[in-house]
Amino acid sequence: MRGIQLTNYEPDIQVKRGKDGKIANGFVVGDTLRQNQALILLLHKGELKEWPAVGCGISDMLLDNDPIYWRTIIREQLEMDGQKVNSVKITTTGINIDATY
Repeated sequence: MRGIQLTNYEPDIQVKRGKDGKIANGFVVGDTLRQNQALILLLHKGELKEWPAVGCGISDMLLDNDPIYWRTIIREQLEMDGQKVNSVKITTTGINIDATY
């Protein structure tokens, strides 16, 4: 999926002006798959005003002992976003997500 790219959770804006001095382009557009996955993992439910049910709140996973619960929540949230999830693996070194739009 293509959309507006974010840098430090803010829209990436690179203004390009035409010959007449008017703005021709501004927002950087590109693939948003990994960006959307990161946002879904970081957001807690209720943080996104337009969609209060979105978010895993992965910071709550710290010191939790139920990785199956977290794997289920992550898969569910990614599927709600319209992604086709092949696998979600939680290891001691990170979270590996194999999904596409």
